[in-house]
Amino acid sequence: GPGPMPRHYLITRWGIPEPYTSMTNPLPRKHAILKRGKAVYKEHCASCHGDQGAGDGEAGRDLDPGPGNLVWLSDVPEKQWDAYMYWAMAEGGIALGTAMPAYKDTLSSDDIWAVTAYIQANLPFVSQWRFF
Repeated sequence: GPGPMPRHYLITRWGIPEPYTSMTNPLPRKHAILKRGKAVYKEHCASCHGDQGAGDGEAGRDLDPGPGNLVWLSDVPEKQWDAYMYWAMAEGGIALGTAMPAYKDTLSSDDIWAVTAYIQANLPFVSQWRFF
């Protein structure tokens, strides 16, 4: 079965759908973009994924399956590619049986890309999942 990360299981089996497959982040990796990504993350993601990204946010505690552990995601570079991360946030988890909302109609494309850059920059993820 898909285990705790059904989205990752799905993409390893079948890939991500069009039109997301060839997307790349058009935003420059600058402090202002990471700051914007952090603000969007705090407002829309931290309540479920937690401040540190470990999937332990207050609003996500009673969800089944629970929110994804973004520390795990940020620790594994091959799971960080732009197209996957944008698709995950844009489409949410409805099709996968999770409670993650789709953000494609809530957040701008630039906000989704800013959050992608923020997670990929590995900020501020410090948790028990870190080994170094």
